This record gives sequence, structure tokens and C-alpha cells, in this order.
Amino acid sequence: MIKLQNQTAFIVILAAFILACKTKSLTQSINEHASKATTNFQIRKTYRFNKNQILLTNNFGGARLNSISQENDSTFNIEIAPENEPINPSPWYAFKVWSAQQKNLYVNLNYKGTSHRYNPKYRYQHQPWKDLADVKINQNKKQASFKLSANNDTILVAAQELLSASDNYHWEDSLVRLPQVKKQKIGESILGKPINAINIGNQSKKLIVVLSRQHPPEVTGYMAMQEFIRTVTANTELGKSFRMKFELLLIPVINPDGVDEGNWRHNVAGVDLNRDWENFAQPETRAVKDYLLKKITQQNAKVYFGIDFHSTYYDVFYTNEDQPQNKTNLPGFTRKWLHAFSESIPGFKPNIKPSPNGGNVSKSWMGRVLHAEALTYEVGDDTPRTLLKLKGKVAAEKMMELLLATENK
Repeated sequence: MIKLQNQTAFIVILAAFILACKTKSLTQSINEHASKATTNFQIRKTYRFNKNQILLTNNFGGARLNSISQENDSTFNIEIAPENEPINPSPWYAFKVWSAQQKNLYVNLNYKGTSHRYNPKYRYQHQPWKDLADVKINQNKKQASFKLSANNDTILVAAQELLSASDNYHWEDSLVRLPQVKKQKIGESILGKPINAINIGNQSKKLIVVLSRQHPPEVTGYMAMQEFIRTVTANTELGKSFRMKFELLLIPVINPDGVDEGNWRHNVAGVDLNRDWENFAQPETRAVKDYLLKKITQQNAKVYFGIDFHSTYYDVFYTNEDQPQNKTNLPGFTRKWLHAFSESIPGFKPNIKPSPNGGNVSKSWMGRVLHAEALTYEVGDDTPRTLLKLKGKVAAEKMMELLLATENK
């Protein structure tokens, strides 16, 4: 049964500050990192209807539900609003539902400032995620309506598979039990959550950088990254050979606050972290930058390849348009990797879009400052999960094969 907690977002956040030994107020801390942006926090609570026979809650990490109104005994209108505006159309939502008796509930998701994007998924406790069937979208796509068969087994409904910051930390802990894998804290988010780096392989002068979850709703990119890392850490001859000669630096979740707040795009200062790779005004991006530069200096190393996993409507590979190929540490590697990647998956033709992005995104910074071959891999929202895993696996295999081949020349 859903825990009957009625804390507001402010209380939850204030508690986080206390636990993190923060002395400044929430407003002061956030304003230090964003001079103009503001964030509208959702109220964290359990909503009770029909004399406590029906409960809905957003009181958990990764939830997004801004308000609820009851239309009749079984129909509920839920507002889904962003953390601030302007913002990309990525209307994340996640909430839990419980009913004392078996009952069909009818839910209308009403999007504020944007239109429907993510078809709902649901799961019962400890059960696999499933796509919700028969979702009706109104003409202007501002409302999505569906039926839930509710009972006393709590249902979790979300825009994509819900993977909170806590889920990520558990996954990180599972990685460090593997050979040649270490974890270190490299910084903290605004709300005091750890930002961790995972070091995979022997300490080396030859580095690979993998980033993920700068934008909270981009779950498919994170899932593809996980499969990529599983392949690199696997007990295979390819994996073992790669880890002997190269070191992979992984930062799995750069925006843990945004993930747990259910934000559509930004950190809790209301800033798009993947537009902060020039000024580094946010502590999250600054922690990654400082860690990478220190690592390179300490080991007199070079970054050969960098990949930042994201998600969008369909698969896209954003490469560095304005980077001379002869200025990287491994000229031409991205082009060779994309070719090998696409050749290994039948029918897969990568959508490659060279872009400068004004130099303020991660792949531009890695190319400009680290002289790395670098790109952003946007994984499609609706990519079948088996295909998503295959792409993550093949992407890692072809990267390792091509890098090892450079050793034999």
C-alpha cells in the first residue's frame, strides 16, 4: 500500500540540505547557480479520494504529478507541468495508484505548455514494465486519457521506465563488484546528491569518456548506456583485452536532482546542463569537467573517444561539425565507428547530423578542449527494448574492436 505521507517538496528538499550539512536556504542555494532561472517544485503528497478508498501519490523519487482534481467517483484529471519555462517538450510524469477494491479508474493527463509525447507505461510492484493500451489523445494533443485497472497492489504509471537516482546508485554498486571497476565521488549536485565516476579498466594514458542522464526523462539513452557498459565490463576476451589497454571513465547520472524531481529537462536551478559546457556555472557540469581535466593531467593521458547518451523521438547521432579531423587524438575514429556500428545491425542506417551546437554541449567541449573524437547519441523514445540493448552492445563491441586495432598498427 502507498505510504501515507503528506510532506511537501519544500520539506523534503530542506531535509536533504540538512542531511548534506547545508546551511544556506533552498532559495539562496539555487539562486547562486542561476541568475534568471526559477524552478517550480511540485507538492509531494498522497491524494486521497472516495473516503480513502483510492490513493494517488507523487511522494517518491522520479515522480511528477502537479495537481489532481476528481471529476466523478472514478475519473481523475492530472496536471503535468514543467519545472520552468521555456523548456523542451519532454513532459515527464510518474505517479502511483492504489485502490482498496478492484476498480476501473479513468485518468486524463493534461499537459501544461506542451503536447503528448510519451505513451504511458505501467508496472505492479516487482513486475516487468508494460505499455498501457488504448491511450486516447485529444485533437490538440494536450490531453492523454486511459483506463487503469486498480486494486490493492500499487500500480506505478510513468512516461518511461522509472529509473531514479537511487536506482542508479544501486547499479553503480553492482558494477564495482566486477574486476577492474572502481567508483569515486567527484562532486555533488545542488541538493547534495553524489555525482560519481566509474573507472573501468587499468589506469591508462588512453581514455574513453561515457556520459549520461544530463536530461532527466531521457531514459532510453541511459538504458542503452547500461548495455554499453555491461559489454565493456563483460568476462569476454574482447572486454578483457580492452580493459588491459584502455581506461573508460563513466559518469552515469550527471543530473540526479532533476531525475528525482521528475524534471522535464533541467537541474533544480532551472538550467539545461547540456548547455553549460562553456561557462560551467552549475556544480554538476563543473564536477565532471574538473574530474576529467585532473585525470588527464595526473596520468599524462589523452581522451580518444567520448560519447554522451541522450534520448529523443528517434535515433540521431550528433557529431562535431566544426572540428578538423586532423586535430583530434584519433582522427577519423567516429566515422569508422559509425560505419562498423551500422554494418553490424541489419537494416540499421544511422541518422548522422553534424552540428556545432554553439560549443556549449558536452560533445563540443570534449572535441574542442580534450581533442577527443566525440558525439551525442540520441536513442529513440520508442525504440524496442530488445533492439535498444542490441544497439548498446554492438556500439561497445565495435568501439573496443576498432580501438584495439589501433594498438596493432
